[in-house]
Amino acid sequence: MDRPDPVMRRGSRGTFAVIAEFAVEAVPIAALSLILAAVPAAAAAQNEAPPEEEAAAAESDQSGEAGRPEPTETVTEVLVVTASRSEQRLHDAPASMTVFTAADIAAIPTDDYGDLLRNVPGLNVSQMSARDIQLTGRGATSSLATSELVLLDGRTLYLDFFGFVMWDFLPVNPAEIKQIEVVRGPGSAVWGANALSGVINLITKSPAEMAGTSLLLGAGDLGTAFGSISHAGVSGPWGYKLSGGYYEQDPYPRPTGLIPGTTTPHPPFENEGTAQPKADVRFDYDSDGDSLWTFGAGYAGTDGIIHSGIGPFDIDRGSSLSYAKVGYNRGTLQVTAFANVLDGDADNLLTVGPTGEPIPLGFSSETFDLGLTHTVAVGGRHLVTWGANARTSEFDLSIAPLGDSRDELGAFLQAELALGERVRWLVGSRVDDIDPIGTVVSPRTSLMLSPSPDHTFRLSYNRAFRAPSVINNFLDVTILNQVVLPAIPPLSPAPIPFIFPSAVDGNPALEEEQLDAYEASYTGTFGNRLTLTAAVYRNETTDSIDFFTASTYDPANPPPNWPFPAFFLGPPPPAGFGGVFPSAFSYRNVGEVIDRGVEISLQQRPSAAWSWFFNYSWQDEPEVTGIPLDEVNLPPEHRANFSLGYDAGRWFVNGNVNYQDEAFWTDVLDSRFHGPTDAFTQLNLGAGVRFADDRVTLSVQAQNATDEEIQQHVFGDILERKVIGQIRFDF
Repeated sequence: MDRPDPVMRRGSRGTFAVIAEFAVEAVPIAALSLILAAVPAAAAAQNEAPPEEEAAAAESDQSGEAGRPEPTETVTEVLVVTASRSEQRLHDAPASMTVFTAADIAAIPTDDYGDLLRNVPGLNVSQMSARDIQLTGRGATSSLATSELVLLDGRTLYLDFFGFVMWDFLPVNPAEIKQIEVVRGPGSAVWGANALSGVINLITKSPAEMAGTSLLLGAGDLGTAFGSISHAGVSGPWGYKLSGGYYEQDPYPRPTGLIPGTTTPHPPFENEGTAQPKADVRFDYDSDGDSLWTFGAGYAGTDGIIHSGIGPFDIDRGSSLSYAKVGYNRGTLQVTAFANVLDGDADNLLTVGPTGEPIPLGFSSETFDLGLTHTVAVGGRHLVTWGANARTSEFDLSIAPLGDSRDELGAFLQAELALGERVRWLVGSRVDDIDPIGTVVSPRTSLMLSPSPDHTFRLSYNRAFRAPSVINNFLDVTILNQVVLPAIPPLSPAPIPFIFPSAVDGNPALEEEQLDAYEASYTGTFGNRLTLTAAVYRNETTDSIDFFTASTYDPANPPPNWPFPAFFLGPPPPAGFGGVFPSAFSYRNVGEVIDRGVEISLQQRPSAAWSWFFNYSWQDEPEVTGIPLDEVNLPPEHRANFSLGYDAGRWFVNGNVNYQDEAFWTDVLDSRFHGPTDAFTQLNLGAGVRFADDRVTLSVQAQNATDEEIQQHVFGDILERKVIGQIRFDF
């Protein structure tokens, strides 16, 4: 990938890239034809299962020990709920999806959720510090990535005050997760605001599925230490689960020297590690086998570095997100109510306010949500799903004092119509009313052709949106900038350090970001074990929310204590300083960005003791109008992931390789800090042994085993090799 500095535009492409670009231009009809041609009569040759056999097979089995080979010769069907808000087979989902089961989560050697989700085709991940993980589907990610909706059992983890996700606010341990469902495309048609580029839903195990007691202890490089404990059981109609955990790590090293492609050194600041306590409790009540009440509450705390557009903030220890939730399920009817309570403080490590002190960030909020969904069968062949939710939030933000509340109301309706034995058509829409943008409509449609139950071809269209964050609307701070003015004899015989203020204001008139997504895709399983997925997509994003220089100092409005005559602020460099010193920053809606790409994935479910997967993503350089290309992030053109695992019962070993191409970043501070990151290949390894009738497991894991110098964002830390050992007891 050749790009001239400083933008590093992509130059010549290989043969595959040219073919792929031609394919995405032809979405959706020609792309589907290519996929159909690539998978000939194999799909039709699969035997169709009678409805009663298909229903019997559609039972999800995630209650076994994570990482153990399945004991039967057939692979249990994977059921998903996130794509359409109703339970269905993975092959029947109306969108491209990647699913990690509990066994996958245990088998893939990962250090955090970023390492795990990096294995999703098309999902760009950037880890910037020991705790700061950002993700964006089918587009360039950034600091404070805002377009991916993340849920825990359907409860939002998206923080509306800044419009991003803090992964350390998950109150559960990884071993408690039954399944992670990743929708590789928009989800606003059923989930509403902020499901712009995708949806990630983490689904936890019920108390019955994790009955017993489990204790995990571990330690390793970079001062890493962690532990977790859980206990669950069932007594009559009641099920219960109690769990807690703690994780800490020292900081990764900061980059040194000049930022690539610039003459600016990486800014020095005191880096921080992280400490993350958590606790969770859940009670289930099932009196008659047909209805289920669920009660849950939890707490997750953090501290460490979070990077933003105005520099890094150091989150104070004790910052936390607590929640309480109650749910009722009866058949396909689901009613949920939850409250999220956020309380945190942080100080900026580079940017100071008018007093010369670091800008403080106090962020507190209370969110209350009530929602329901229901699915009914119509005419014995068609399915209708509908739902609604109401949400209200109150905010107390030190840097956005006028952003004190937000109310949201939304409802959706979708129908899945059986047009024959092999053709289904899904059509639906959602309407949201959100302060302050008003009413937004998010339609979707997907035409699905299934020559057999295990093979599905899709043509789909989705519209999604992201609401402006409270910071986007109501930010109100003043920052001090420091530059060194050159010597101008005889006015100044030597360079002069100069400090000037800039106002940073939100924009209450912002409109929502909007994305129109077109996709042609295929999901098929061969021999009940090998699953192939392929997708070609085109995403058109309009009204992107852009942080920009709203005004600069000029001869009529010089900065305070300007040392030279005001006329020097008229002509642009090199004759003067016109347009150089910003007097105000703000947000605006601007331009259009078109992202196009191809995703291919192969997964071999456990056969005897072996399992593996491979996927590849190609993403074209964004086509940008209304925004200079050097003002947008550019995603890696090529990404590939490979994982291989062997589990013989007592011994197990696994390896995971992630390759990511070069990327370009322009989303932190100002143009001095823009630049590329190099391509990298990350090798992760793990091995372990079980004994004492599988009640004790010893394992060791190496992240970035080759100790390659990996920087995933131009402003981020250097991710070194980290080796950890752990012991787990199951009672």
